[in-house]
Amino acid sequence: MKTEVTSFNSSFFEYLCGFAWFGQDKLEAMMKRYPIGATEQNEPIFWHIDAEHKITNGRVVTMDSETGKVYDESLYYQDGRPMCLFGKHLLTTFPSQTVALVKDEMTAAIMSCFPTPYVWLATGKNDVTPADLTPLEGKTVIVFPDKGEYDRWKEFLHAAPSLQFHVSDVMEKSQSDCQNIAQVILSQQPLRPTEEEATLMKMEEANPNLALLVKALDLKVVSMSVGEEATANAGMKSKAFPSSTVQSKGEETLQAIKSEQEKRWRGWNQKCHQCDQSHEGINGTYCGKLHRYVEYGKGYCGR
Repeated sequence: MKTEVTSFNSSFFEYLCGFAWFGQDKLEAMMKRYPIGATEQNEPIFWHIDAEHKITNGRVVTMDSETGKVYDESLYYQDGRPMCLFGKHLLTTFPSQTVALVKDEMTAAIMSCFPTPYVWLATGKNDVTPADLTPLEGKTVIVFPDKGEYDRWKEFLHAAPSLQFHVSDVMEKSQSDCQNIAQVILSQQPLRPTEEEATLMKMEEANPNLALLVKALDLKVVSMSVGEEATANAGMKSKAFPSSTVQSKGEETLQAIKSEQEKRWRGWNQKCHQCDQSHEGINGTYCGKLHRYVEYGKGYCGR
């Protein structure tokens, strides 16, 4: 199987690029922490690198680039050495940092992109033995088991008193369908807007009434440029309307604008309805402080 040692051309990075959080800087930083390769079929390979910074083997993951669903996993053996912890090479770089231990390599790589006080490692397997975790002896370690694995980890550590690990029950308390902590965090992240959605958001900031016309008249955005004075010039292509409906459509539009203007600066969002920096936009409640839309019933900026 032909592989690339490091490559952004995989279904894993394609999946992450669907989230607004994962800009180029975060993805490049991830690649520096955990070199991630790719097969000819664009499957990601999460390399296991030992303390000598040598690749022992890797985990090949077959996954959906849109949903992140994993269909299959297999090991790609680099040589005959036993598999070490994923991220083991980071222990020498961050010798005093608290270790967060998870099962899947993908989970560790994703969580490393968020602001936590941990260095993220993964076992890469279910049947962990005390010998596998010897490099973590004497370190402060927090284990984040997948959902349903909390009790098994507690029993395992009870039988290995040399490993003074703390086991988090965050997944056991989670009411979501997520199976690991990375899925929980990603489920809370806004998706990257499409080109049309991004244009509408810019229009919303520059001229709220113009954006409202797009919605009311069911127009399609073709292009947009924002000038130095934050004025918008938008090229729009309207759908074909029978001539008999143009007048009534126009009246409905004027009425819609009037109605929306009455509530625009006090959005429907339960957490934002008294905020002078929010208004109800075409895609939900727009937060002027965060410069993006937020979900109904959720306020993120802490005002």
